[in-house]
Parts: sequence; C-alpha cells; structure tokens
Amino acid sequence: MERRINKFSLVIWMVVLLLPSCSTTKYVPENSYLLDKVSFTGESGNVNNSELTKHLRQKPNFKAFGLFRIYLGVYNLSGRDSTKRINAKLRNMGEAPVIYDPFLTYRSEKELQAFMHSKGYMGAEVSSIVKFKKKKAEVSYKIVPNTPYRIHRVECEIPSDRVLDSILHLRGGLQNTRLKPGMLFDVDELDDERERLSRFLRRRGYYRFNKDYLTYTADSSVGNHQIDVTLHLKPYSRVLPNGDREETNHDRFRVRHIFITEHNRTDVPNEGVEWDTLRYSDNITVLLKGKPFLRPAVVDDELRIETDSLYNEFLVERTYSRLNGLGILRSSNIRFTDLQNERHEVDCEIDLYPAKPQSFSLDLEGTNSDGDLGFALNLGYAHKNVFRGSEVLSVRGRYAQEAYSGLSDILHKYVLDLGGSVGVTFPRFMFPFLKRDFKRRISASTEYNVRYNYQVRPSTYERKSIATSMKYLWTLRRFYKYTLDLIDLNYVDIETDRSFDSIYSADKYSVLRESYSDHFVMNSGFAITYDNQAQASRSNKTYYHLSFESAGALLNGICHLVSTKDSSGQYTIGRIPFSQYVKAEADYAYNIKLDGRSRLVYHIGVGIACPYGNASVVPFERRFFGGGANGVRGWSVRTLGPGRYSSNSYDDFVKQSGDVKLLLNFEYRTKLIWKAEAAAFVDAGNIWTLKNSPSQPRGQFNFTKLYEQIALAYGLGIRLDFSYFLIRFDVGAKAFNPAKNGRERWRFHGFNWSDDCALHFAVGYPF
Repeated sequence: MERRINKFSLVIWMVVLLLPSCSTTKYVPENSYLLDKVSFTGESGNVNNSELTKHLRQKPNFKAFGLFRIYLGVYNLSGRDSTKRINAKLRNMGEAPVIYDPFLTYRSEKELQAFMHSKGYMGAEVSSIVKFKKKKAEVSYKIVPNTPYRIHRVECEIPSDRVLDSILHLRGGLQNTRLKPGMLFDVDELDDERERLSRFLRRRGYYRFNKDYLTYTADSSVGNHQIDVTLHLKPYSRVLPNGDREETNHDRFRVRHIFITEHNRTDVPNEGVEWDTLRYSDNITVLLKGKPFLRPAVVDDELRIETDSLYNEFLVERTYSRLNGLGILRSSNIRFTDLQNERHEVDCEIDLYPAKPQSFSLDLEGTNSDGDLGFALNLGYAHKNVFRGSEVLSVRGRYAQEAYSGLSDILHKYVLDLGGSVGVTFPRFMFPFLKRDFKRRISASTEYNVRYNYQVRPSTYERKSIATSMKYLWTLRRFYKYTLDLIDLNYVDIETDRSFDSIYSADKYSVLRESYSDHFVMNSGFAITYDNQAQASRSNKTYYHLSFESAGALLNGICHLVSTKDSSGQYTIGRIPFSQYVKAEADYAYNIKLDGRSRLVYHIGVGIACPYGNASVVPFERRFFGGGANGVRGWSVRTLGPGRYSSNSYDDFVKQSGDVKLLLNFEYRTKLIWKAEAAAFVDAGNIWTLKNSPSQPRGQFNFTKLYEQIALAYGLGIRLDFSYFLIRFDVGAKAFNPAKNGRERWRFHGFNWSDDCALHFAVGYPF
C-alpha cells in the first residue's frame, strides 16, 4: 500500500528527531558524571575497535545514527515519581543514564589487557585517561601492544592408534590445520582448531569424541617472542563395571538399526504408549499407532543416516534438515544408543511429531487509490499431507472491488478483480530417470500451479488470463538455492472498450496498445540465489541473485517449420501471437555490522529484457518498473521513468515501464526502543526502454547521458521487528527528478510535499 505523504508526517518526524534533544543529564546525581564517550588510542595490532568494545565493563548510552541518544531521551521524558504508570513505562522502554564508575573503568582496563594477551600480545599494556566537562565524562583507553608472541613450531602427540593417526592426517584433518608457524599465538584460534578437529572426527565414526580430548602445551623457552605448540590427544576414559576407569583408544561406531517412531499430535511425552511395529526393511523399523501419517518410503528418502555405516555427525545434521523441511512435521528428534558390544554399534532412534495437516485463511484488505475506496477478500485452504508424503495442496481465491471515480453509470463504476489458483508442492524431484542416490544428495521440491484471473476496468478493458507452471527448487550447498522454471504458460485474452480504442489507436500510444492486446507467453527460466543473512553468527552478510528466462524460442522454431505468418507478420497459436524475448536480472546486497545495534547495507540491482523474433515488445507483466517500496523510494510504485519520461496522469502506469533497470541503494539501520528500528537511506536508479518509442518520449537508454537520467531520493524509515516478520514504513523524498528540466530537477528548491514525497508500507526489508 502506498499513499502520498502530507505535512502531518513532518510533525511526526520532527518529534522523533527532537526527542533526544532533552537534557541528557536530567537524572545524573550531584557529584556524578554521565559517561559521554569511550575511545581507544595507541596501536592495537590486528585487533579492531569493535572487538575491544566487547570487553568494556561500562559503555555509554546508545546513539542512534551515531548522533541521538533515543533510549536515554525516552527515559528522561519520565517524571521523577517512578510509581506512576506512565513514568514506569517510559523508563522500561528507555535506558537509564550510564554513570561513570572509576572501578568499572579499572575493570575494563584489566579485561582489555587479558583480551590482548589472549590474542598473542602477552606484553600488552592498557591504561586510561578520563576527562570531565560539566556533568559528562570521556574515557580514553590507551593500548600499547608491544611485541606479540608468534607460533614457532607445531607438533602433535597421538597415542599408538594407527587408525586414528591415519584419519587425522587426511586432507581436512591435520593437513588442513589452521595452526601455522608465524601466526599469532591466539587462544581463540587454538580453541577453534580443537573444535574443528573434533567435528572432523565425529564425521568419521568417532561418536563419543569431543574437544576436551584435545589439549595444548606451549613452550616459550625458544625465545625471541616465539612459542612451540604441541597438540596432545588424550585417550578415551571409560568406566568399568566395578567402577574403575580404564584408558583405551578411541573407537569408531557403526549404525546398526534405525527405529522411526510416528507420534500422534495428542501423544504426551514420556508417557507409556503401546506401539504397533512395521518392519520397513531389514534395518529400519517403524513404530506407530494405527495407520502411518507418512509413508515409510517417504521418510526413508529423507534419511541421510545409513545403517551398517560409520556414524557421521554431518549426515545427522542433514537428516534433521530434511525432516524439518517436511511441512507435515512439527518437529523431529534424533538420538543414538550405545549398544556397548564388541562391534562398537549404536542404534538410531528418530521421533516424528506431526503438525496440523489442514489450515484455512481469510484475509480482508482495504484499499485507497487517490480517494477511490475498495476492498479485497482472500480465501485460502492448505493440506500439508494430501498424499501422505508431505505434499502440500494449496487452493486460493480472491475477490477485489474498487470504486472508479468519474463515471456516472452506477452499474459500471467499479473495478473488479476476481481470481484463484490451485497448486501442489512435492518435497522431492518429480522427474523420471533420476537415480535415487542423486535425489538423496540434494534438498528439492517440485511445484505445479494453475491460475486464473478476471479483471474488469470500466471504459478501458475486460481481461482474462489463465496460466499453468511447473517449477523445481533445490539446494546443493549451504546458502545456495536454485530454481528451474521448466515451463510457464500464460494465456491473456483482452477485450478493450471502443472509446479506449479510438483514443489510443495513434502511433504514440504503441506501447500501451501492445500491452492491451491478446498474447500467449511460454517461457522457461533458471535462477541461483546465495543468501547467508539468516546466519546470526556472521558479522557481515551477503546476498546475490542471478536469473535468466527465455520465451517463445521453441514455439518460433516449430511455427517456422509448420506454419505461416498472419497478415501482421507474426506467428500465432490459436490466432493469438506468442511473445518472444530474453530477460536477465542480477541483485547484490552486502550487510555490514557496525556494532550490536547498527548496520550498513549496500545494494545494486540490474536487469535487461529484450524482445525479438515474433514480438516487438516484452509483455507488460515481464517488464521493469521504477519507484515503490523496494526501488527508488522518493517515487510511488510505477511512477518513475522510463528515463526522462514525464507522466501527466496517475493512471499512466503502463507507459511507465521499461526494458532496462538500474538500482543503487545505501541504507543505515539502527535499533530504537522496544521492537522499533530506524533507517536512513539514499536510493538511485531508473528504468529505460531499448528503443525510442513515441509513446515514451525521452525514455530510451543513452549511456552518454546516463547522469541526466538517474533519479535520486533520500529518506527515513521506521520498522517494527516481530522476529517472525517485519513491518516497514519508509518516507522517501525526491532529490533529483530526471523528468524535470533545468534547476527544477534538483528538488531542494520549490519542494512540494504532495508531489515530491511518498510514504511506503511493506513487509520485510527492501533488500
């Protein structure tokens, strides 16, 4: 939903920005000081300030955008009587002033010194200087790292176990160790290496192994600030039946049998239940009550743990991922039981807990397009286990109606949108001739979908469309997702009004006329996405998406052999011309963590769509548009471009589409109070046409004049993060409008709130 902003919004933003201007020392006691600033001076080796900040025992109040103490400002809005509800609420939402404490400064010195020592700077010295001004204190920590200690030599001591020794020296084990001569004697790096080697062994059968069996000794007698490091492997200590302990070699374990237990949704954990037993195979047994809710063959396909094979922690994690990816499962649990036999075997027990198989949804929306009110009703039904294989059947329907001003005929003054879809998603590859081993190596799903839509716009058109598609989605490596649109058929039948035809029959409306003509699209596409933004442990996160699609090539080849062109020079399918084009897009975003509450995000998006052969333009639904909540936010959706094209009508969205897209975004995000976040952003970009069109004057892409055609916007945003979803409100303002001429292009003079600003409401981050 998007609406024009009014002057009332300016008042809201002024309140937000002026809030921190309240006295920051309002609640600072007499003879005390507000901790105003903390800084670091001197050299800190290869340790950056963000790492040092984590070890401070006292930090200043948080500053949004590095300027405003929003939390402290909210706290200072409270009255002195903390028993009043409003005052207590403000104090809970805000942040009390951080009072300078010399003891905590001393503790911070010791913490910083210990941290520097752990990083190899054994002789590091840390001191502090405090400056007082009025009721504020500034603390500066001076760090002198001195000469660091480095690793001189790395050795390993492994007990006489030829199997374990040979495994450890495989590539990925000690051959791939991160401990190298010349590196800093970093305690964190040493500990990470213990964990890495432990994980390496647990993936090769060592079920009971953990990093506590790996220890180090360090010898600094080498001198010259160098240390010899020896990695020790402790033997396994087991308890004998008489209570004594015995040290032995570490054993590798094999999986003997897999027991799968299908629980009902009403089962009470740890309560005695009588189970029926279903022997699926020699090494897999299913325990259940009554009819299984999942076919055993489906569960077997999702298992990555294999019987009569070595225990592998990685395959356990993969099995968790595959099982939890089944929509019918609420949760799963995998555990192993040591059989304590001479063959060193374990049994695997898997508990499956089903979710509710069916769900219904009903959504009611209200719309407002420049004063024309309307509503939309969305109905949905989903069955997550329609064929007892976690297949998802989804049925959706939509009815929308909106007032259409300017018409006197009450029977035809509403815009109508009626549609529905039926889809089935299989949690596996539905493709012949694929080997079972190949399908087990990847996480895949197959989607089938049929859609219908009927639209009526008074005095303009009546549009019917029916579409069907088949799509594959899969992952091969972590963070990588692939999508193959095997086939997507879309048939559009449009009947335009006579008055519309009479007005837009001229050549200058060629793009508009093409977009309102019958057409048939048969396209295929491929996309790859890399996204590690969900990994909380990463400080800096990356996202990129590449996609390519092609339409009409196969049909053109067939028609070229068996058909002839019509009077307009086009091949047709059922008297309807089919579209022919290629389209490519690329998006890249980089998310940088500044501190615990602030981030910088950069984004670039490019795209091009080119018609050829049987088509002169790309179908409207496949073209690019500018503006909107995920574009250049100084413009409402579909109101920017192409190029320097100037629209005189809010209903000109068809002509404001293009074949080329360029988008550049910069956004600073910071936490505010409660679940609120604030953002400041700068957006640049536009769309263009590949050809010079009379209906889109000044819209053609011209590289030599690109600087005159790039739109520029800036703005602020408020976001509410509820963990599972994020609601976003962005206010964008035009800075450079390429549709204007001369000095009017720069919108800092003669700024008009109703024309030069846009308010956007959306769900999720823009990139």
